[in-house]
Amino acid sequence: MRSSIFNPTNLRQEVPLGRIWPVALTIILAASLSGRAATTIAENGKSRHRIVVPADAIPSERYAAEELQRYLERMSGAKLPIATDAEPPQSHEILLGDNAHLRRLKLNLDFNQLGTDGFTLRADGNRLVIAGGRPRGTLYGVYALLEDKFGVRWFTPDLEAVPKLARVRLPKLHETQVPALEYREVYWTEMLKDPDFAARHRLNGNHYQLTGKHGGRAAVYFPFVHSLDALVPPELYGDHPEYFPLIEGKRKDGYVQRCLSNPDVLKIATDGVRHWLREHPEATIISVSQNDTFNYCQCEKCRELDEAEGSPSASLIRFVNAIAREVERDYPGVRIDTLAYQYSRRPPKTLRPRHNVIVRLCSIECCFAHPLETCPAPENQRFRDDIIAWQPVAPLLYVWDYTPNFANYQQPFPNLDALQPNVRFFVQHGVKGLFEQGNYSSGGNGEMGPLRAYLLSKLLWNPNTDVRRHTDEFLAAYYENAAGKIRDYLELLESQVRGQDIHAHIFDPPTAAYLKDEFIERADRIFDAAQQLARNDTVRFRVRVARLPVQYVKLVTNRVPADERPALLRQFLEVARKAPISNISEGLSLNDWAKRMGAE
Repeated sequence: MRSSIFNPTNLRQEVPLGRIWPVALTIILAASLSGRAATTIAENGKSRHRIVVPADAIPSERYAAEELQRYLERMSGAKLPIATDAEPPQSHEILLGDNAHLRRLKLNLDFNQLGTDGFTLRADGNRLVIAGGRPRGTLYGVYALLEDKFGVRWFTPDLEAVPKLARVRLPKLHETQVPALEYREVYWTEMLKDPDFAARHRLNGNHYQLTGKHGGRAAVYFPFVHSLDALVPPELYGDHPEYFPLIEGKRKDGYVQRCLSNPDVLKIATDGVRHWLREHPEATIISVSQNDTFNYCQCEKCRELDEAEGSPSASLIRFVNAIAREVERDYPGVRIDTLAYQYSRRPPKTLRPRHNVIVRLCSIECCFAHPLETCPAPENQRFRDDIIAWQPVAPLLYVWDYTPNFANYQQPFPNLDALQPNVRFFVQHGVKGLFEQGNYSSGGNGEMGPLRAYLLSKLLWNPNTDVRRHTDEFLAAYYENAAGKIRDYLELLESQVRGQDIHAHIFDPPTAAYLKDEFIERADRIFDAAQQLARNDTVRFRVRVARLPVQYVKLVTNRVPADERPALLRQFLEVARKAPISNISEGLSLNDWAKRMGAE
């Protein structure tokens, strides 16, 4: 299905990045930007406006002015000058941030309510106000204006849409946006590779290389997760086996948890956290979190507390609280992060995390084919029970969510229907930080990776956004004439689980119930048609990359005649390496997989 806005028959290419501008959008924008009390920013390549920033503007506010100047010039041909509020006011101004010219207007903006990322947009007569909280709000306000009001789109780091407007106008405007999530991270390669791109999507997470011009990061972790080995090194086992977990009557070494009731373990870990803070003064969050394994301690003291509190999370929370109490004395602005993960996912009955402790709840076991809130699978019911139990308990609740198949990056994963309901579910249950883990390998290009990254970025800013529109716009821009067929494929994939008792998990094999022969055969026919519709080599290659998951299933499950298999494998590897895909799964490189498959 084609989008009503992005019509792939009305596109023209711009160089050098292959950027596109859909002519159809111009008409819609022209209609929407007309009206009474409209603010005309530019007309026929000229403008009477200037951009005004505070004389003491922080880097992100200066960068906001530069980004606004740059995109307005690309849209209209008019390059607006940038001035500071130290100069006398003029009649036609775009006011950025909390500056003296804005204060003269007596709009009574409450910057405290905007927080660090929120902003207000106001347009009336000859003035436009883009005023946001520090350090990121004003920059995000500029991006919201460009995207929501003027139709700029950033689809991938190499593909964006910028309208060409003879007249740039805004109707009377008065709106404020403050995101529900304070921490937003889409951990897909497509978002990780370019900090400018991440910032334009108003993502502020730990792994982006965001600098001062982007307003920095909302959460600066050290380390990011699974920190017990670093805090209490495994080599201590030889002299101090009592630091390690008692399991089935024996102290265990290897990749295990620690004995969290041991006072020496607490002292070593606390000293370690203090050392990290001295070595990494930029850190705002320190991870004191379990290793990525079960193997937790069942000694008498640990077990007694855990059994009394009804969950092994009790010994972990008590341990983390003690460290958080000590750290707060010298580092009151630092928070301690821990996991509610696998064995520790259920909260304790009475023990409460301290106010400077973040609990990161992990959804790893869940079915992702259906919304977490309504899926009848027992694993989703248990997760619902856990998040509902944590909501009144955790002073700050984050979620670590999962969005691809980690065992098979190149495999169809029918979870697009569930993305928005799940983000809404998290926000409705008090979640303030959301980490959406995806295919983060160096090559990226996991199954529908560019689309997933784009949609997730929109949802983390606004959980109620129009996902259908964003999907249609992306497909039309990225696949052009073939967009309708790619939409048909996505609908076919989702129909394999939609309304059915067939579930999808993040380590499903290629023999999963939703990957039946009929699905593979119909998907092949759709991609045959899509490749025929692609009208240039760039789009044709994107379609071939989108087809890789179907070919992957055929190869690894031997659903291809023996005499055709070598040619299909060569074709798969040719496209994958050109993409360039680095990993076939989280732990297996493409090259190693190729050797296993017998490629020459």
